Amino acid sequence: MDERIKKIKAFDVDKYDSIDLDRLVIYTSVQLDRLGIELSLENIIVGAFKQFPKKFSLVGYSEYPDATRVEKSLWRCRGSNRQWIGGKTKHGYFVTDKSKNIASQVENDLSNIIVQKRKNISRMRRKESILKEITNSPAYKKYLTGQKENISEADFCHLLQGTLDSSKDTLRENLNSLKVFMNELDQRDILIFINWIEGHFRSFFNK
Repeated sequence: MDERIKKIKAFDVDKYDSIDLDRLVIYTSVQLDRLGIELSLENIIVGAFKQFPKKFSLVGYSEYPDATRVEKSLWRCRGSNRQWIGGKTKHGYFVTDKSKNIASQVENDLSNIIVQKRKNISRMRRKESILKEITNSPAYKKYLTGQKENISEADFCHLLQGTLDSSKDTLRENLNSLKVFMNELDQRDILIFINWIEGHFRSFFNK
Protein backbone atom coordinates (compact mmCIF):
# COMPACT_ATOMS: atom_id res chain seq x y z
CA MET A 1 0.00 0.00 0.00
CA ASP A 2 1.16 3.52 -0.80
CA GLU A 3 2.58 5.08 2.38
CA ARG A 4 0.66 8.27 1.64
CA ILE A 5 -2.64 6.39 1.81
CA LYS A 6 -1.67 4.92 5.18
CA LYS A 7 -1.37 8.46 6.56
CA ILE A 8 -4.92 9.46 5.56
CA LYS A 9 -7.03 10.25 8.62
CA ALA A 10 -10.69 9.47 9.16
CA PHE A 11 -13.28 12.21 9.49
CA ASP A 12 -15.63 12.26 12.47
CA VAL A 13 -18.82 10.54 11.38
CA ASP A 14 -20.92 13.61 12.22
CA LYS A 15 -19.09 15.50 9.50
CA TYR A 16 -20.04 13.17 6.64
CA ASP A 17 -23.02 11.08 7.75
CA SER A 18 -25.49 13.15 5.71
CA ILE A 19 -23.36 13.19 2.51
CA ASP A 20 -24.14 10.53 -0.11
CA LEU A 21 -21.71 7.80 -1.17
CA ASP A 22 -21.14 9.06 -4.70
CA ARG A 23 -20.01 12.51 -3.62
CA LEU A 24 -17.74 11.03 -0.97
CA VAL A 25 -16.12 8.78 -3.59
CA ILE A 26 -15.52 11.75 -5.88
CA TYR A 27 -14.11 13.74 -2.98
CA THR A 28 -11.79 10.83 -2.17
CA SER A 29 -10.65 10.57 -5.79
CA VAL A 30 -9.79 14.27 -5.96
CA GLN A 31 -7.96 14.11 -2.64
CA LEU A 32 -5.88 11.15 -3.82
CA ASP A 33 -5.14 12.93 -7.08
CA ARG A 34 -3.92 15.98 -5.18
CA LEU A 35 -1.54 13.72 -3.28
CA GLY A 36 -0.23 12.32 -6.56
CA ILE A 37 -1.64 8.86 -5.82
CA GLU A 38 -2.68 6.67 -8.75
CA LEU A 39 -6.47 6.46 -9.06
CA SER A 40 -6.75 2.71 -9.23
CA LEU A 41 -9.92 1.07 -7.98
CA GLU A 42 -7.98 -0.40 -5.06
CA ASN A 43 -6.58 2.96 -3.98
CA ILE A 44 -9.98 4.66 -4.16
CA ILE A 45 -11.53 1.82 -2.12
CA VAL A 46 -8.93 2.16 0.62
CA GLY A 47 -8.96 5.96 0.50
CA ALA A 48 -12.74 6.16 0.85
CA PHE A 49 -12.72 3.62 3.67
CA LYS A 50 -9.97 5.39 5.59
CA GLN A 51 -11.65 8.79 5.35
CA PHE A 52 -15.28 7.69 5.78
CA PRO A 53 -15.21 4.28 7.52
CA LYS A 54 -18.88 4.22 8.53
CA LYS A 55 -20.02 4.69 4.94
CA PHE A 56 -17.60 2.29 3.29
CA SER A 57 -17.20 -0.66 5.67
CA LEU A 58 -18.57 -4.16 5.21
CA VAL A 59 -21.80 -4.83 7.07
CA GLY A 60 -20.92 -6.83 10.15
CA TYR A 61 -17.18 -6.34 9.59
CA SER A 62 -16.54 -2.66 10.26
CA GLU A 63 -12.77 -3.10 10.14
CA TYR A 64 -12.84 -4.02 6.43
CA PRO A 65 -13.76 -1.89 3.38
CA ASP A 66 -16.70 -2.76 1.14
CA ALA A 67 -15.13 -2.83 -2.33
CA THR A 68 -18.46 -3.41 -4.09
CA ARG A 69 -19.96 -0.28 -2.58
CA VAL A 70 -17.14 1.87 -3.96
CA GLU A 71 -17.11 0.16 -7.36
CA LYS A 72 -20.86 0.67 -7.82
CA SER A 73 -20.49 4.30 -6.81
CA LEU A 74 -17.76 4.83 -9.41
CA TRP A 75 -19.96 3.15 -12.01
CA ARG A 76 -22.76 5.62 -11.24
CA CYS A 77 -20.41 8.60 -11.19
CA ARG A 78 -18.85 7.91 -14.58
CA GLY A 79 -22.18 7.15 -16.26
CA SER A 80 -23.31 9.25 -19.21
CA ASN A 81 -25.93 11.05 -17.11
CA ARG A 82 -23.30 12.39 -14.72
CA GLN A 83 -19.76 12.05 -16.02
CA TRP A 84 -18.40 13.11 -12.63
CA ILE A 85 -15.18 11.15 -13.18
CA GLY A 86 -13.30 9.70 -16.13
CA GLY A 87 -11.66 6.33 -16.79
CA LYS A 88 -12.48 2.68 -16.16
CA THR A 89 -11.71 0.06 -13.56
CA LYS A 90 -9.26 -1.79 -15.83
CA HIS A 91 -7.13 1.22 -16.76
CA GLY A 92 -7.69 3.47 -13.73
CA TYR A 93 -9.63 6.67 -13.21
CA PHE A 94 -8.90 10.37 -13.67
CA VAL A 95 -10.48 13.50 -12.26
CA THR A 96 -12.20 16.09 -14.43
CA ASP A 97 -13.49 19.61 -13.90
CA LYS A 98 -16.77 18.07 -12.77
CA SER A 99 -14.87 15.93 -10.26
CA LYS A 100 -13.21 19.01 -8.81
CA ASN A 101 -16.51 20.90 -8.64
CA ILE A 102 -18.17 18.04 -6.77
CA ALA A 103 -15.19 17.73 -4.41
CA SER A 104 -15.35 21.47 -3.72
CA GLN A 105 -19.05 21.18 -2.85
CA VAL A 106 -18.28 18.32 -0.46
CA GLU A 107 -15.53 20.39 1.18
CA ASN A 108 -18.06 23.17 1.71
CA ASP A 109 -20.61 20.73 3.10
CA LEU A 110 -18.08 19.30 5.54
CA SER A 111 -17.12 22.80 6.68
CA ASN A 112 -20.73 23.94 7.01
CA ILE A 113 -21.59 20.88 9.07
CA ILE A 114 -18.71 21.68 11.41
CA VAL A 115 -19.75 25.32 11.72
CA GLN A 116 -23.39 24.40 12.28
CA LYS A 117 -22.43 21.87 14.92
CA ARG A 118 -20.42 24.53 16.74
CA LYS A 119 -23.31 26.96 16.44
CA ASN A 120 -25.71 24.38 17.85
CA ILE A 121 -23.39 23.70 20.79
CA SER A 122 -23.01 27.43 21.40
CA ARG A 123 -26.79 27.95 21.20
CA MET A 124 -27.43 25.09 23.64
CA ARG A 125 -24.92 26.50 26.11
CA ARG A 126 -26.58 29.89 25.79
CA LYS A 127 -30.01 28.42 26.53
CA GLU A 128 -28.66 26.50 29.51
CA SER A 129 -27.03 29.69 30.80
CA ILE A 130 -30.35 31.52 30.51
CA LEU A 131 -32.10 28.69 32.38
CA LYS A 132 -29.61 29.08 35.22
CA GLU A 133 -30.18 32.84 35.29
CA ILE A 134 -33.94 32.27 35.55
CA THR A 135 -33.67 29.77 38.41
CA ASN A 136 -31.31 32.12 40.28
CA SER A 137 -33.46 35.21 39.73
CA PRO A 138 -35.22 36.92 42.67
CA ALA A 139 -38.55 36.59 40.87
CA TYR A 140 -38.30 32.82 40.52
CA LYS A 141 -37.07 32.33 44.08
CA LYS A 142 -40.00 34.33 45.42
CA TYR A 143 -42.35 32.34 43.16
CA LEU A 144 -41.06 29.04 44.56
CA THR A 145 -41.29 30.13 48.19
CA GLY A 146 -44.87 31.34 47.97
CA GLN A 147 -44.03 35.04 47.84
CA LYS A 148 -45.58 35.73 44.44
CA GLU A 149 -47.16 38.97 45.54
CA ASN A 150 -43.76 40.30 46.59
CA ILE A 151 -42.34 40.06 43.06
CA SER A 152 -41.72 43.63 41.99
CA GLU A 153 -41.60 45.21 38.55
CA ALA A 154 -37.84 45.52 39.05
CA ASP A 155 -37.68 41.75 39.67
CA PHE A 156 -39.72 41.20 36.52
CA CYS A 157 -37.37 43.36 34.45
CA HIS A 158 -34.33 41.62 35.95
CA LEU A 159 -35.81 38.30 34.86
CA LEU A 160 -36.10 39.70 31.34
CA GLN A 161 -32.44 40.77 31.43
CA GLY A 162 -33.30 44.43 31.66
CA THR A 163 -34.16 47.24 34.06
CA LEU A 164 -37.12 49.54 34.67
CA ASP A 165 -35.52 51.92 32.18
CA SER A 166 -35.31 49.32 29.40
CA SER A 167 -37.47 49.62 26.31
CA LYS A 168 -40.78 47.80 26.67
CA ASP A 169 -40.33 46.41 23.18
CA THR A 170 -36.93 44.96 24.15
CA LEU A 171 -38.35 43.45 27.34
CA ARG A 172 -41.24 41.93 25.40
CA GLU A 173 -38.84 40.42 22.87
CA ASN A 174 -36.73 39.00 25.69
CA LEU A 175 -39.84 37.50 27.28
CA ASN A 176 -40.76 35.77 24.03
CA SER A 177 -37.19 34.49 23.67
CA LEU A 178 -37.33 33.02 27.17
CA LYS A 179 -40.48 31.12 26.28
CA VAL A 180 -38.95 29.79 23.07
CA PHE A 181 -35.73 28.68 24.79
CA MET A 182 -37.49 27.00 27.70
CA ASN A 183 -39.82 25.22 25.28
CA GLU A 184 -36.80 23.93 23.33
CA LEU A 185 -35.23 22.72 26.59
CA ASP A 186 -38.58 21.15 27.58
CA GLN A 187 -38.57 23.06 30.88
CA ARG A 188 -42.29 22.84 31.56
CA ASP A 189 -42.17 24.10 35.14
CA ILE A 190 -40.22 27.16 34.03
CA LEU A 191 -42.69 27.76 31.21
CA ILE A 192 -45.57 27.66 33.69
CA PHE A 193 -43.73 30.25 35.78
CA ILE A 194 -43.01 32.49 32.78
CA ASN A 195 -46.62 32.34 31.60
CA TRP A 196 -47.81 33.15 35.10
CA ILE A 197 -45.50 36.13 35.55
CA GLU A 198 -46.37 37.41 32.08
CA GLY A 199 -50.03 37.44 33.05
CA HIS A 200 -49.28 38.94 36.46
CA PHE A 201 -47.45 41.90 34.89
CA ARG A 202 -49.58 42.24 31.79
CA SER A 203 -50.46 45.83 32.63
CA PHE A 204 -46.75 46.68 32.97
CA PHE A 205 -46.29 46.65 29.20
CA ASN A 206 -49.22 49.03 28.75
CA LYS A 207 -47.85 51.76 30.97
